[in-house]
Amino acid sequence: MSFSEPPAQDVKAEGSSPGEGANPSDDRAARTRGRISEEDEASLGIVALRDFALIVGLLSLFAAAEAWARVTGLAFASILSVADGLLVGAAVAAICHEWGHLAGARLAGGHAPLKPMEPFFPLFDFDYEHNDARAFDWMSIGGNAGDIGVVLLFLVALPVASVGTTALTAGAIGFAVFAGAIEFPVIQKARAGLSGLEALATIPRDFFRRYLRWGLAAAGVSLVLL
Repeated sequence: MSFSEPPAQDVKAEGSSPGEGANPSDDRAARTRGRISEEDEASLGIVALRDFALIVGLLSLFAAAEAWARVTGLAFASILSVADGLLVGAAVAAICHEWGHLAGARLAGGHAPLKPMEPFFPLFDFDYEHNDARAFDWMSIGGNAGDIGVVLLFLVALPVASVGTTALTAGAIGFAVFAGAIEFPVIQKARAGLSGLEALATIPRDFFRRYLRWGLAAAGVSLVLL
C-alpha cells in the first residue's frame, strides 16, 4: 500500500524561510522540485516481468503447501497451507495494489515515472507538484481497484475446496480492507478540496497499528464465512 509519497528531504522553497507563513503542503511539494525523474528509471517490461515472476513464485509455494496438506492429511501441513494462503493472498493483493496505483496515475495522464529496480518499493514516483487532482484521484482509486480485482479473481477462479484455498482469498480480502481503510478517507478528503499532499497528511501516524487490526479481523471473518 503506497501513495508514492515524496521522499523527505529538507529543500527550501524559493523566496521563503523556515516557519515564515509556509503552507505544509506547499513545503512538501517544494521538496519534490527537481527530484522527480522525467523518464522511467527502469524498464516497464522488466519490472512487470519481475513482479509477475514474484506472484507466480508465491502462488507456487502456496500450491505446494496445499498439495502436501491434501495428499498427506497431516495437521501440520494443513496449518502451513492456511498460513501460506493468508500471507500469499495478502502479498499478491499488495503487489497488484501498487500496479493499480501506477495504472491509475498514467491512465489519467499523470507524471508517474518508474523508480529504479532497487529498492523493491515504492514502484514509482508520483509528481505531486505538477499532477492535477484528477491524476491523484485515479492513482488513488487504481490501487484499491487492483487489490479488489485480486479478491474477485480468487473468488471466481478458486474452488472453495479446502481451508487453504479459502485462506488465500481471505488474505487478499484482509489486505484490501487494510488498504481501503487507510486510503478511502484520503480519497474523500481530496475530492472535498484538499490537495493530494494535504489529504495524505491526514493519515494517522499510527495507521499501521490502527488499521492492521481491521485487515486481520476481515481476513479472520472471511476465513470462517467463505
